[in-house]
Amino acid sequence: MVSGKKVDRTLMHQNNTRLVLSAIRQAGEMSRAQAAEATGMSIVTVGRIVDELMALGILREQEKESGIQVGRPPRVLSLEHSQLLCASAFLGRGELFLGVVDPRGCLLDQEHHAFPDSEEFLPPAVLPWMAERLERFLARHAWENIRSTVGVVVPGIVDIDQGVLQFSANLRWRDVPVVSYLKERMPQYHFLLENDTKAMALAEQNFGECAGCRNMVALSIGDGIGAAMILNGEIYRGVNNMAGEIGHIILNPAGKICECGKVGCLQTHLSQRTILAEARSVYPGITLAGLFDYFQRGDPFSVALIGQVVEYTSIAINLLANTYAPEVVLLCGSMLRQNPIFATLVERSYRSKINEYMKDTFQLRFEHFGVTGHLMGGSALALRQVLEQLCASRT
Repeated sequence: MVSGKKVDRTLMHQNNTRLVLSAIRQAGEMSRAQAAEATGMSIVTVGRIVDELMALGILREQEKESGIQVGRPPRVLSLEHSQLLCASAFLGRGELFLGVVDPRGCLLDQEHHAFPDSEEFLPPAVLPWMAERLERFLARHAWENIRSTVGVVVPGIVDIDQGVLQFSANLRWRDVPVVSYLKERMPQYHFLLENDTKAMALAEQNFGECAGCRNMVALSIGDGIGAAMILNGEIYRGVNNMAGEIGHIILNPAGKICECGKVGCLQTHLSQRTILAEARSVYPGITLAGLFDYFQRGDPFSVALIGQVVEYTSIAINLLANTYAPEVVLLCGSMLRQNPIFATLVERSYRSKINEYMKDTFQLRFEHFGVTGHLMGGSALALRQVLEQLCASRT
């Protein structure tokens, strides 16, 4: 019985510490009294937790300056940003991005590396190439207070517990043990594997276009199609972290064969590769930028093809809005980054596919960060793990 009570007290203290940290992180800064009000705890309990975290160097307390001050300036708490820097990596097809991010979402440093065109983009070649560059990047920042947890972001279905990329239509990989390979090369670090769309949703919800939004859905359109849901402030993962694989919903059983092996997936209508394949059947060698240029000139084929892409995007938005009833549907991905007019076309057209009862229930927004959002999302994931460990270590 005594042991049970101790476990209960331990869990309660961990949860209370987590709540205090979360409140301060979201607010940016707040007083002890404000933290007590935000968490529903007594000021004594908050004070005890704050003192522990300040002793760890995770929180700082200082007087807040204001223009006109009568009496003593109020003291506010904030995260000690320099003590909570996290690194992350994003592996896309043919390229690698590396970054260091602070708890405010500031990207302090980044690198971009292109994989050699002369080699096939296969795990036996890519993983050593990736590990070597990540190792050098971390070593370059060794003098800073970089935490030992690193977020690693990849496109596809990810087993977050085992650190395995189970399937990626974009990379054309199956069952790749990314984390175990990196851990073997860099045993002093802990690696967290995450899906690219979920990382983007985390970045935008923590720092960007959807900051503070508790219920949102991100729809990513690029080489692959994916979605990520944040429900009640938390990523919804589903069984085996597979929630959000909207690209492999079958919309047309008589349609094209998808890279996943099924027929008529949404991805066969929206991914950049399938769009280009169809465009090149009429205009050999055309690029996506060239296709949109033809569209703006009024070329009938390009107008019809881009119109179809916008229509299927609108259908996907409708599917997500009806399924999750979010506050925001966020559109992101390389299709938007490379072709700015695409966002305008979708914004003009998506409401035509929305059910009447859903039209005024959510906002359509567009990504703020672009490709760096993957780095920010990976770092946000790593920071959360770091803070969880700190909460546990104080009990």
